[in-house]
Amino acid sequence: MTAPDLDQWERANRELIAKMVTEFGYEEIIAPAVAEDGSVAVPLPGGTLTGRAVRRALGWWRVDPMSLTVDGGGPLPDAVDVFTAVLTAAGADASTVAGAVSELSSTLLTDARQLATARPAAELADLEPVLAEAELTGHPWIVANKGRVGFGADDLLAYPPEARADVRLLWLAASPDVADSVGLDHHAVVREQIGDAGFEALRAGAQLGGLDPSTCVFVPVHPWQWAHRILPLHAPQLARGELVFLGEGPARYRPQLAIRTMTDLDDPARRYLKLPLSILNTSVYRGLPRERTLAAPALTSWLSSIVDGDEFLRETGLILLGEVAGVSVAHPTYTALPGVPYQYTELLGAIWREPVQPFLRDGEQAVSLAALLHVDPSGGTFAGSLIARSGLPASQWVARLHEAILPPLLHVLYKYGAMFSPHGQNCMIVHRDGVPTRLVVKDFVDDLAICSEVIPEHAELPPSVREALADVILDGKTLRKYLQNGLLICVYRYLTEVLADRHGVPEAAFWASARDVLTAYQDRFRGQLADRFTMFDLESPTFPKLCLNRLRLFERGYADDPERPVISALGAVPNPLSRSFTPS
Repeated sequence: MTAPDLDQWERANRELIAKMVTEFGYEEIIAPAVAEDGSVAVPLPGGTLTGRAVRRALGWWRVDPMSLTVDGGGPLPDAVDVFTAVLTAAGADASTVAGAVSELSSTLLTDARQLATARPAAELADLEPVLAEAELTGHPWIVANKGRVGFGADDLLAYPPEARADVRLLWLAASPDVADSVGLDHHAVVREQIGDAGFEALRAGAQLGGLDPSTCVFVPVHPWQWAHRILPLHAPQLARGELVFLGEGPARYRPQLAIRTMTDLDDPARRYLKLPLSILNTSVYRGLPRERTLAAPALTSWLSSIVDGDEFLRETGLILLGEVAGVSVAHPTYTALPGVPYQYTELLGAIWREPVQPFLRDGEQAVSLAALLHVDPSGGTFAGSLIARSGLPASQWVARLHEAILPPLLHVLYKYGAMFSPHGQNCMIVHRDGVPTRLVVKDFVDDLAICSEVIPEHAELPPSVREALADVILDGKTLRKYLQNGLLICVYRYLTEVLADRHGVPEAAFWASARDVLTAYQDRFRGQLADRFTMFDLESPTFPKLCLNRLRLFERGYADDPERPVISALGAVPNPLSRSFTPS
């Protein structure tokens, strides 16, 4: 990787500082002085950072990057220096700040590179979903959203989606004594993944390595994971022949926004592969929890039976990308170690997920929900390209968007006491000629939760799945936060900005349109589900404000804990779905 261009670096630095002040203010990490006219001031050791901000409907302030200046009119400080100053003043631990500086630096380096290589937003709508995702700039809420602890500079050019680089997966054969496979017939799934010739090559390699090719388990491995985790940590199993290295597979893959989930670039209709990648990014290490991997096909079966058997969900056209097969290899030493950090229990395995293409009807296209938030360096928006293509007034396009997204999520919550985390990476929107038509949900094995209240719709939930979901069996008030924070805050909070500032849809009108869809749903099902509307109350005046940046900076730091972190809340957000909501 070459050194970044100065102009792109300075722009990326400015934009990251503005995002930092915006999101740290939202999470109450800092309390910038904001005047009635939107003037904002943040004290720093060397002077005061000043700028202008716009008050948004949910009571937070968006800082304009181009307005930022410092006392005396000199150049802006480096983002890492602003970051260090505000966190130190807020009482963050020095070791945590040091680690976070590394994450912020990696993010800034990637941001500068993306500015230099960005494509116009209008060009993205017709790309394969995985190629469109390569143009997006990452999590809109988390400041160091591309920290990727564990990646070096060369890895940043090889493995993230924005690198636009082909990834060749490696394959292992594993003795059935050390590997578990679940779901669809394992060998048939692998054959379908890599073709007849590729599968026969795997079988031949397994036999040469001393394993029975008819009974062994084939495991795809990310090349970074092989070099940094599998080869050093599973060396005893490799030496004994319990694991046999089979070399590189023939297919070219590209990573999705979820960096560990891979799409076959030459045949996107083949199943996606979700693989462990033990880097620390945003909140967690990106491994594959063994219990969830082995429960994935059963969970898929339960959810699929719900969708297939529910007339309303069929009417909405909800698409679930089922996780239909999985393999997992436990590490013998770490498995037996009490209190072992979770990253060491998620090292080796794979999940096969259904691709979106076979579910699409004639004329339909699908793209990550996160794409709707995308603004290119020249100000062009992905949402705007869909609106223009649709021929609809922007306000009508917004109504169609809500009608595609909200009803299936409301129904799954109210009737089935379950909720996905419907953030931009976990969902896709299907559109026809730019008009939103249907919702796609994926990655539910990692991000599905169910209610702790006893409801008859859970009677058919397999015990093994309930056990795998033990840490996300939540009371109704907690379960509803998945929708409130995952969709309303993590997606809609930013989409309202794009639509208000660039496409003439006031934030109040956006939220009123969403409430209309909620009201229409409740009117239709009030006779059947009125008690659930109370159990999973989506209309309270406020709801708890989850704080994603605080999780790393003030709660978990870089501790190597035995459990994945649970995001906590601080303060409250005015609920835009409440009948009493008045935009700030």
